[in-house]
Amino acid sequence: MSIWYRLTALIRSHWRRVCLPAGFVLFIWGNKLINASYRTAGMVLLALGLGVALYGLRFWKRGFADDWRVTKRVRRWADSKRSDPQWIRAWGDLRVVVWGIVMAVIVWRALGLVDKITWEVDRVLAGPAPVSVLLGIWMLLPWGARRIEPKDSPLDRLWGRMWRAAVSRAVANTIGIYYAGWVIYAVVFSTRPALLVPAAVTLGGAMVVSWHKTWARLRKLSTQVYGNVQTLERDLKEIRDSEEAKTREKQDAARRSWDAVQLDLQTSVDTGYAFGTPLLPRETRDDLHKKVEKAIEALKDDKDAAKDVLVDLHDIQAACVGRIDSVA
Repeated sequence: MSIWYRLTALIRSHWRRVCLPAGFVLFIWGNKLINASYRTAGMVLLALGLGVALYGLRFWKRGFADDWRVTKRVRRWADSKRSDPQWIRAWGDLRVVVWGIVMAVIVWRALGLVDKITWEVDRVLAGPAPVSVLLGIWMLLPWGARRIEPKDSPLDRLWGRMWRAAVSRAVANTIGIYYAGWVIYAVVFSTRPALLVPAAVTLGGAMVVSWHKTWARLRKLSTQVYGNVQTLERDLKEIRDSEEAKTREKQDAARRSWDAVQLDLQTSVDTGYAFGTPLLPRETRDDLHKKVEKAIEALKDDKDAAKDVLVDLHDIQAACVGRIDSVA
């Protein structure tokens, strides 16, 4: 084996990793071309950069430093902590902190953008206008917030999960309206400045409506979940207290009540579309379904069979009780 072959072995094994930073550079370059009025070339580079970055991302799953002794020690330490309840809880809390920092930065930058548009209109329009950034935040922020949600104790964290989903959607809609206002300002107002006031009023109204609809949906869903869970709890207790001849009838009633609760638990908190954040993750819903079905069957012989299920249902109600609005 030649010396040259040995020297280039590392490059030949890992050259595809360069695609990730190269794709990022192409993406930024495309954004700058769009801001410089080279829209077609900019859009092509944006798409190309995104594709190249996604292609290179998969080659970073295993690094060239994985065989190093330090890396192995770090991996063994991380594996030992992965099942530690305190570590899992701390990792979930860190995810919440990261979400809060991201939201604060987005809101702070958005407020700063309003100030710049008000006092430095020409400078902002001539500089690197964050058109693609605003569009990306509008489309990806709720998805990113859902991905960063803590995985531990979903029932204990349900109140925060619902609140974060609604806030993320409301902020994303606001950024989308920012994007629409930016485009309208750059394209329309230069030729028809008389439309400034009607457009501002329309966009401001759209922002208020989007926030109102998001929080009204959250209150309505919370009220519905609380009521359906309450009905399920009563049906479970009726199975326990029923006569043997009516046990099957009471079990069927409890299953119908659970069907209504299950539909609520898979309903999106923040939007009526399929890409929203469900009230509970799929794994938690499946586990709760098994517990409820087991309790329904066992209650006829064991009066305490629904004890664990009632605790979980109480946690769901506790997350919803502060948002009950019977006229929402």
